[in-house]
Amino acid sequence: MRSFFHFFLHCNTLLVLLAFICSPNSAAAKLVIAQGGASGYIMEHNLPSLAVAAAMNADIIKLDVVMTADNEIIVLGSTDIAQASNVSEIFPDRAREDGQYYAIDFTLDEIRQLTLVDPAGRFPAELQPRLTIPTLEESLGLLKALDSSIGRKKTIGIAIEIKRPWFHRREGKDISKPVLGILQRYNYTTNDDNVFLLSYDPLELRRIGKKLLPEMHMSIKLVQLIESNEGQENMVEEWGQWHSYNYDWMFSNSGLRSMAGTVAAIALPKFMLADSHGKLLLESFVENSHQLGLMLFTYPVQKDDTARVPFVRSFEEELGFFYFTAGIDGIITDFCGDAVEYLKNLHDTPAVQPKQDKSVPPSVEMIINDPLQLTNPTELELKE
Repeated sequence: MRSFFHFFLHCNTLLVLLAFICSPNSAAAKLVIAQGGASGYIMEHNLPSLAVAAAMNADIIKLDVVMTADNEIIVLGSTDIAQASNVSEIFPDRAREDGQYYAIDFTLDEIRQLTLVDPAGRFPAELQPRLTIPTLEESLGLLKALDSSIGRKKTIGIAIEIKRPWFHRREGKDISKPVLGILQRYNYTTNDDNVFLLSYDPLELRRIGKKLLPEMHMSIKLVQLIESNEGQENMVEEWGQWHSYNYDWMFSNSGLRSMAGTVAAIALPKFMLADSHGKLLLESFVENSHQLGLMLFTYPVQKDDTARVPFVRSFEEELGFFYFTAGIDGIITDFCGDAVEYLKNLHDTPAVQPKQDKSVPPSVEMIINDPLQLTNPTELELKE
């Protein structure tokens, strides 16, 4: 098994072969989820970036949203607006005591005075004064228009991450309900509308699924995001102190069944799926999730050498590992165009018709008959 794994990992020819052994449509069944639009090429979360991602044929465009002081929903990757804008230059006296500039302290009119910046210096400086922070409504309006204008074969998928509901609640604001209201106005209301709503907060997702969606006569797909137990995307208050949320219960069979009653997919960081040598860490979790009808996404998959897992040599090898060895259904990436091209090349390669190889690893064999594993078996036995 070990020799096969290394040969599979480092040989692109064998990867193509296995892809077509599994299914003629296996590459097409895998999803490319564009983080913030075409964020590896033009910075994230702005209207040009969304247009480029749509033109690159990303399956789903992921938008992160936060709320302003006047209850507008804007597209931004963090509740701290200084991480991606020149707010400290335009409003130097508006930081809180912790030194952060929170979007929730600014009105939409004030936010429209800001421009996006890239502290990492990855993009030409000429871009930065021209890119601004859009609202969710502006973003959805653009994507709706692009659906009909650029001749895509299928509707652009939308994945909206509600950033830090706990923080908004602490500030006396309910961010989830207005987000749903905007989706409703743009006719994203059913499971067939290719829209996902993501959160790290399982209680908020349950509230959305069990209370808000029925009240609004909506039935969109929900996604549980998972991070490390030291993360700060979901915080809980205990005895007057805020602590990071513990996600351990989600990896038990009972926890997985509980999530399956609320969400359509789970998104977890790639370091949870394999160790530094490429050994799969959650094979039973992946298989059991698929048996329950849940899709699995992972993040972040980037082109930067330092961001890749250490046991692959290229962006394409990392895609191949997580798509076809780990059995993940969707990759969240800044480089949607390269990921789309990778899958297209697999799909366009002439299919080979060898005899079925029974030595195919379980993680590959799992996707032979049902690439997205969306069917629920009549009798479900979860593996320990």
